[in-house]
Amino acid sequence: MQLDNRIIYNKVTGTILHQSGEAKGDVVPHEEDVELAFIDVPYGSIDYSKSYIQRIDEDGNPVIKEYDRELSPVEIENAKLKEDIILLQTDSEVGGIL
Repeated sequence: MQLDNRIIYNKVTGTILHQSGEAKGDVVPHEEDVELAFIDVPYGSIDYSKSYIQRIDEDGNPVIKEYDRELSPVEIENAKLKEDIILLQTDSEVGGIL
């Protein structure tokens, strides 16, 4: 399948806002019924180094998701230590066998 370059532009000024680029192969086709809208997300309100806007909900609000990231070896070790501390605290509270 070949996909055309879809260009989204300002009708008044002709300024190009986005181009999808051409594509071929196993690609998702463009949506045919398109109604565009926009929102302004206040500057600094989202830490884009940790999160991204996944989509806009029905009410026009951004749905923000955090990036999945790999834990460092130190973070993995710290998580294990915290888990061990919780287990030992619980064991001492209930008089367990640990």
